[in-house]
Amino acid sequence: MSFIKVFELVYSFAHPYIMKIYGFFLRILDNTKFAIYVLKEKSKYDWDKEVKIHLSNKRYYTEKELINLLKQLYEALLFLKTKLNISHRDITPQNVPVFNGDVYKLADFGEAKEIKISNKLNTLRGTELYMSLILYEVLKRDKSNVSHDSFKSDVFSLGFGFLYAAGLNFNLLYQARDITNNDTLNNIINDHLLKVYSKNFVLLLSLMLKKDESKRIDFKEILEFIVKNYK
Repeated sequence: MSFIKVFELVYSFAHPYIMKIYGFFLRILDNTKFAIYVLKEKSKYDWDKEVKIHLSNKRYYTEKELINLLKQLYEALLFLKTKLNISHRDITPQNVPVFNGDVYKLADFGEAKEIKISNKLNTLRGTELYMSLILYEVLKRDKSNVSHDSFKSDVFSLGFGFLYAAGLNFNLLYQARDITNNDTLNNIINDHLLKVYSKNFVLLLSLMLKKDESKRIDFKEILEFIVKNYK
């Protein structure tokens, strides 16, 4: 069970923006089923619930809040890639627990994968709504394999989470989900977000959501963009 190896590898290294695991236990139920019990640090709630709180209070995140959140998750994902060569593969607001002091951490590595040779994977994993376009299109055709850059897929999933948080509109995700044209997608993002956020922030989000993964911004370029535009 390779995911157990990844699980042990991730949590053998302490990182401020990856949820702490104090221990886990695997129980074999039968020849095809097993259960895993995890003892982890306690959070207030997850990012999805926080977005819903903002929505109920009709309060948009400030751009500073979102960039701070992005920095934390970016650092966690960059650590996984550069130190462990691991792709998360299931980034959603539900998998980002929130702690006191506006600290956000990456959690739930049930779909994580160690990338041994290149960034390319053939397996189809993740939560449907937050999948990158190449994975989503294959899923719609009832296929299970596709060659893709797993780290670029992580970038897209992260960007989709920020689209949800910035727009405070879950339906916006469904509106953007089936669009294959970048110009049309950018127009939707602009219409919903430019009234609240700067052109720089909207541009960053557009770069993270490029439909063609070869043109999509990567982890290093995200850092360069933040350093250049948010001092």
